[in-house]
Amino acid sequence: MPAICLTDEQNTIVNAPPGHYVITAVAGSGKTTTLAHRIRYLLEQGYDSKRILILMFNRAARQDFSKQLAEVAANHSRPEVRTFHAMGYRLYQRFIREGYLPQFNQQILSEKEIHFQIWRILNKILQDDALREAKKNKKEHVEIGYQFIETVKNGIQTPKVVLSSLKMETRFDYLLALFDHYEQWRKQSARISYTDMLYDPVMAIVEQPQLENIVKNKMDILLVDEYQDTNDIQHELLKRIAGTRAKITVVGDPDQTIYEFRGANPDYIIKGFAQEFPDATPLNLSYSFRYGHTVSLLANHLISQNKGRVGLLCRSHSSTPQTKVLRHECRDETQGVIEILKAISQPELRQCAILARVWSQTVGIELALLENLIPYQIDGHRGVFSLTETRSLRGILEISSQDFRQFSPEQRKHKLDLLFHFPHVGLPDTQIKAICANLSQFDDNWGHQLQEMIPADLNKIQSIKLKRLGRALVKVEKQPRPVKQILMDYIDDTDLYEGIRSLSLSHDHAEEKISTLKGVARFVSQRQGDAREVLHHLDQLEDNAKYLSLKQSDNRSEGAIHLTTIHRAKGLEWETVLIPGLNDRTIPYSYRSDTIGHAQLESERRLLYVAMTRAVSTLHLFVPKNQDNQPIACSRFEYELNFEQSMGLANAINDGSNNFETLDSDRISKITERYSEEMGCTIVKQVSKSSDNAQSSSFSEKNKPVWFSHRVAHCVLGEGQVTSEQNGSFSVQFGDDQNRTFSKETAERFFTPIG
Repeated sequence: MPAICLTDEQNTIVNAPPGHYVITAVAGSGKTTTLAHRIRYLLEQGYDSKRILILMFNRAARQDFSKQLAEVAANHSRPEVRTFHAMGYRLYQRFIREGYLPQFNQQILSEKEIHFQIWRILNKILQDDALREAKKNKKEHVEIGYQFIETVKNGIQTPKVVLSSLKMETRFDYLLALFDHYEQWRKQSARISYTDMLYDPVMAIVEQPQLENIVKNKMDILLVDEYQDTNDIQHELLKRIAGTRAKITVVGDPDQTIYEFRGANPDYIIKGFAQEFPDATPLNLSYSFRYGHTVSLLANHLISQNKGRVGLLCRSHSSTPQTKVLRHECRDETQGVIEILKAISQPELRQCAILARVWSQTVGIELALLENLIPYQIDGHRGVFSLTETRSLRGILEISSQDFRQFSPEQRKHKLDLLFHFPHVGLPDTQIKAICANLSQFDDNWGHQLQEMIPADLNKIQSIKLKRLGRALVKVEKQPRPVKQILMDYIDDTDLYEGIRSLSLSHDHAEEKISTLKGVARFVSQRQGDAREVLHHLDQLEDNAKYLSLKQSDNRSEGAIHLTTIHRAKGLEWETVLIPGLNDRTIPYSYRSDTIGHAQLESERRLLYVAMTRAVSTLHLFVPKNQDNQPIACSRFEYELNFEQSMGLANAINDGSNNFETLDSDRISKITERYSEEMGCTIVKQVSKSSDNAQSSSFSEKNKPVWFSHRVAHCVLGEGQVTSEQNGSFSVQFGDDQNRTFSKETAERFFTPIG
């Protein structure tokens, strides 16, 4: 057996006797290596590989683990490694063969299809005032309907029990009928979603107990990775497979739970597993081999603000190289990103990633990358020139520049069709195509021509929308005007944002489209020249995109930076990571609602924690810079990172002095104290001069808004807990359990933070 160099924590896990274990593993802790050696140890102890089941979170994790296991246990027959969905799919197929479940259409339901069916059913089951209200707020009702269906299917409770637990208003009682009608449609159509791959077979077992004999007590060992992302239905299936025979090891990190929208529940790894299996032994992998002390300290300070966690302190192992952390104050963070990337050699770009909170953040960055011919690859999203928003804005500029007359009638028809959906004019597609075909025959004055050809038999709303579009196009054709003014007028004249919101099936979808549109418009408006010159520039950028794509396909050794979201970055790492958007609008993400509650804040903290811990050598954080003497729109998380103490202690450890010098007036955080003790570092307090007092407080305390604190003290009402935050106010719950709302403007007069 080849010699291995594992830490004491890792060896404890590898050589543990058979039993139930719950392992908390920090980011970059060598979890895959440890688990692979654990499996080899079990095989060497005589366990049958066919009676060991390993469950991974996704296909990439499964492939990575399978590869490492093949290297570690090369001389052994190895167990199969599966994902939960693959296991559910296999079980589904078996139940079909044995007649317990019906065959299904292999075309898996998309979220868009489900949204459409929900809206169709709502129109069927709602009546009178309820239907009118639903039509007025379509996106809310479709979004709520989708979330309810997914919530039910992430567990085994009946829809009635789930609805009761959600404590929703009685007007949402229709959700029970919606679920029933949706399931009837789905079964009649023989369709399933990815959620149904687990839900249908597990519910078949629950409803037909004899089926449990097909799955239970067939395994001796169960190992489940990323257990923090397990939902109720997965947990139920795991219990059924284990039966009374299997010994289960679950591994994960509650601080990296970022898939709550899929039903992930960190409570299982925090306390649920131990409650289910009281003899389970807790073990830790607390050392990171990925990033240095600075990232560990920043991440610990951030995530320690969350209440729903184990409290494990992440520590960088002594063998881990230092990680440089740079905080950039930018008026234009996109330009800041570009300047950093220009200094990186092209081969090294493949080890770089830009991690965005939402896809709309990437629009301006992608266009800037194209301007500078910096190669990139977008992981899981379409390029900017394939977006409807980009093509629509381009069409507006083509009309303004008179380039539109150079297109053939067929080309004009397609481009006009795009504008008739931007925003949608409310006509059937056949009627829109007919109007666009007629309009495309003219060489100019398209706005006037549209106003002339509006059919007389349209209803009032349709007529208003067409006239509004006609007037907007008339103004677009006026010359000369700055590009920024052209786009602003069109957006205002067509009430574009409200049109997008009214037709979107969810808040997220609407706000993402609007943010994407704003990103493209902002980039275009900042270019020099008139509409024709801007269009020429866009043509050049599109040519650059094709050139870079062709170059990468011809030479796969070419380096290209990864442009992706934090959610898609889970489980990955890069030498250099850039995180834009550390401001009060993007991280934490607050476009969806004016109110941010503690649950959402904890979720957003975990996302930033995951993003930061992807970095190996260098981490770049982009924060807003004061503009025109306006208050800095900083993120609350910037305070919580505690830059000064994190940097200072990390430097003391890295330079070998092991003496962290600080002023006696500084308040040392609990994280700093714990990390110092673990690393054998001494905190040395220097006596501060009176002139130093004003400078002694760290950024984490200086100018920190009072409502950022968990607990506050009111000068009259006493102590209370901040429960939520709104645009201009925040809510506090006092000892009488009443929530009271206060203005942010006057908060400093009446409140002081506690702790």
